[in-house]
Amino acid sequence: MPAHEIALVARARGVGRHLLARETLETLAEADDLPAFADDLSRLGAPIDPIREPLDVFAIERAVGHTAGRHLRTLRRWQERTPGALDVFDADQDRRSLRALLRGAVQGAPAEARLEGRRPTPSLPQLALTGLAHQASPADVVRQLVLLAHPDAPRLLPLVQKSQPDLLAVDVALLFGFAERATRAAAGGDETLREFVSTLIDIGNAQNALLMSSGPRDIDPAGTFVRGGRWLSASAFVSAAGAGSQQEALTRLATAFANSPLASLPVVAGDVAHLDRAFFTAALERLARAARLDPLSTAPLLRVLLLIEAQSRDLRALAWGAALGTPASLRRQQLVTPA
Repeated sequence: MPAHEIALVARARGVGRHLLARETLETLAEADDLPAFADDLSRLGAPIDPIREPLDVFAIERAVGHTAGRHLRTLRRWQERTPGALDVFDADQDRRSLRALLRGAVQGAPAEARLEGRRPTPSLPQLALTGLAHQASPADVVRQLVLLAHPDAPRLLPLVQKSQPDLLAVDVALLFGFAERATRAAAGGDETLREFVSTLIDIGNAQNALLMSSGPRDIDPAGTFVRGGRWLSASAFVSAAGAGSQQEALTRLATAFANSPLASLPVVAGDVAHLDRAFFTAALERLARAARLDPLSTAPLLRVLLLIEAQSRDLRALAWGAALGTPASLRRQQLVTPA
């Protein structure tokens, strides 16, 4: 590994020491309400950016988002011009952000709700995300992307001309864009990074297959398969997408993933968010093992990037749980930060 990459991994380990431990998050799950949750954050010395008044869930989400952004900016300052793990992470964040922003525009959701959990990147900084979240329609969102010269704009433009765009087609287009950029960024990296990218593409294809299996569509599944994955073949994807139910699709996906690192993903009926959460937890476990076996690989950096995301997810979930009075045991079950 080049010297600048060793320095970046070392800096990532330093950032990792400022993230909340699972034990602290489990303590935060005991908060009776949102003010108590905010007080506990302060009492436990959580290194979270200041929470601005008025105190509500969105104020906590903004503080959590600013904290994650601060950690990521620290790492980006140590990245050389060579594409690598941070570019892969940013490409994935762009895909997630645009998916949420376009869905929010279709639903007419408030801007703050559309921004929930969104992470700024060099191609979609915070000002751009905020502007996109205030657009009145999906077409307006994409027109702003054109002005920003975002690479996904050309493929999204023809998909948002209708008043009700096909959101599955949007998801497929975003996965194509992610696959192109992430595969290119990982080409010069190590096997750990390339496997991480291919697994993300596999999971994206699996999610799209689940969406197609949940209802009739005038779309050829074969034309929506995104290449670049490792474990889910085009034929297995088409089989899952053509299943009569999500449960049957999940069973077919489990068969396809049987001899892969994704074999441990639970096969249960549900939405694509469940599969994403299961993958996220499994990826953290695999990267922890890989980092111990090869501390000079990209595994430690990828793990810290996912831990930054895990902390953000967990704190948002705990804040909402405190606000809604969700039982503490259920809040703890939703945590993705490993012990």
